[in-house]
Order: sequence, then C-alpha cells, then structure tokens
Amino acid sequence: MPIANWKTQSHNLVQSLLFANPHRVIRMLVRNEKGERQERSEIPAPVLRIYETDAPPERMCLQTIQCVQHMLIPPGHRHVQELHIHPDAEELVVVMSGSGTAFLDGESSPVTAGDVIHIPPDTEHEIRNTSDELLGVLFLAAPVGEGLTRLAEAQARESAG
Repeated sequence: MPIANWKTQSHNLVQSLLFANPHRVIRMLVRNEKGERQERSEIPAPVLRIYETDAPPERMCLQTIQCVQHMLIPPGHRHVQELHIHPDAEELVVVMSGSGTAFLDGESSPVTAGDVIHIPPDTEHEIRNTSDELLGVLFLAAPVGEGLTRLAEAQARESAG
C-alpha cells in the first residue's frame, strides 16, 4: 500500500496564494554572480513560481496589499530559492507553527510559532526551516514608495477603462 506525506514529496515547499492584488507592482530582486541586483523574473526557473501565478478571479480582490501567501516549509528548506530584496515593499511574516530562522540583511534570528517578523523595504531576506518539523508561515506583502506609486497608476488606468 503506497503512503505519502510531506516528507516524501519531491518539492521543497507546500504553498498557496490565498489572496492577491490584480496589479503586480512589487519587484523581487536577487544578487547575480557579480553581486549586482537583478530582477528575479529575468532568471529562468525550472518550476512555475507562485509570484508569477494569479489566484482565481474571486481572490484577486486586494486593493493595497500585494498578496497573502501561506507556506509550509519542510525541514532544511527555505521559503525562496535565494536571498532576495523587495525595494518597493514591506512584508509581515506570521509564524503559524514550528520554528526556524529569519535572515534579514546578514543577521539571523530564531523564530517560532506566534512570532511576527517585519521585513522593511530594501532588506535582503529569507526564512529557513532549521527544525525537524514543518514550519508554517503566512506572508503579507504591501507596496511602499515606488511600489505604491505604480499601484496608484495601475488603479487609475483601470478606473479610466
């Protein structure tokens, strides 16, 4: 009898985009081989990335927050492929279950269920599961600065038809 659970999966994340804004205005930058910032979407990925995927139309309803995303991170894995930066957004990460480590601008801090992590704009970051159990996190990302300007412009174009 075949039996499977999260420990037997070939992927490193179980994630879902719960709610999203119909306008993608937040940039995701990573450092390339030269240490320069580069748009993550310009780098080919072997898998479909959730930030490049829309939620169903009825859940594309947020007006100011870019997205609400739920993730279960298996032991030894991280929430993204690499450290990354949102120059035009801030994030809140709610640790729902388990424990791990948050990395923000070269500093690490242990996190556990009940913690809320604020990631300011332009902060290189990632969340890693450094425990033996699933790490459950909820991400809320909101545009700021240029991201808010792009959002207002997109909403104005949409209103104008």
